Amino acid sequence: MTFVSSVRQVRSYILVLFIGCCNVFAGFAQGENSENSVFWEIRGKDLSHSSFLFGTFHLVGSHYVDSLTTVMDKFSGSRTVVGELLLDSTMTVKMMVAARLNDTTLDKLLTPEQFQHTAAWLKELSGYDLKMFNGMNPMTIQIFLMTMLQQKYFPPRGPKDVPMDIYFQQLAKSDGRKLVGLESFEVQVNALFNQFSLQRQAEMLMEFVDEKEKAKEELIVMNKSYRNGDLGKLEHLLSEQTYSQSEAEVLLDNRNKKWMEQLPALINEQQTFIAVGALHLAGENGLVNLLRRAGYTVVPVATK
Repeated sequence: MTFVSSVRQVRSYILVLFIGCCNVFAGFAQGENSENSVFWEIRGKDLSHSSFLFGTFHLVGSHYVDSLTTVMDKFSGSRTVVGELLLDSTMTVKMMVAARLNDTTLDKLLTPEQFQHTAAWLKELSGYDLKMFNGMNPMTIQIFLMTMLQQKYFPPRGPKDVPMDIYFQQLAKSDGRKLVGLESFEVQVNALFNQFSLQRQAEMLMEFVDEKEKAKEELIVMNKSYRNGDLGKLEHLLSEQTYSQSEAEVLLDNRNKKWMEQLPALINEQQTFIAVGALHLAGENGLVNLLRRAGYTVVPVATK
């Protein structure tokens, strides 16, 4: 693989993970707890039609989505498609700029031992040399490692297995449907990068690298929990991470509350399909509960 093709591939990984770093998806049988689901119908409160809320996993692709007949049927019947943000042709370049370090390099943020430890794992997972990424912030390196770990244990089904969030938007564009992004690129940058100092990013990266066996085990549990539609388990996994309460609020709660300022008008207009990361659905400040508190009836739906 040439350097140019390597960089292009890395850019595609950053694109996938930038739209969410904690979510999952695949075909699954509905769990015993019917309230614990990744697919929901929104009705009531004088709505003349239902809309649908689907929790995605940004690392898994269109092959799995296509196997979910009920999900795809409701998607096909929706004239508005909503995502976290609109993914246009300029997005990858913007993300690469946001990931870039200014006035320092990765090998200056890490000790020589930490840099070597990280480099060894990256080489093992991907074959890439960490020196290629010396100008990128620690969070980007952690995201890349997470992506490579996912691909090792849950590889995509060929080059056409497009990440599901991108897939939904591609289909919506090709059909001429209304396509809405709930937030701006700047909000995503703040949640994923800017809220963390470089020192905090380096600390989180090394916690991830130093406990790589735990990272692997958690990834496997995450994929299994998503397949089972177990939002409670996914929320529990997030709670075990090292995010402070304020960091978790920026990543999830605050964004959910801002999205709720837009969703009522969208679902009132016409049948709408909302596809956002699965963890945005869970918990007291998740979209399912926020919609219910706003007066809507939100019920789980089997995916196929």
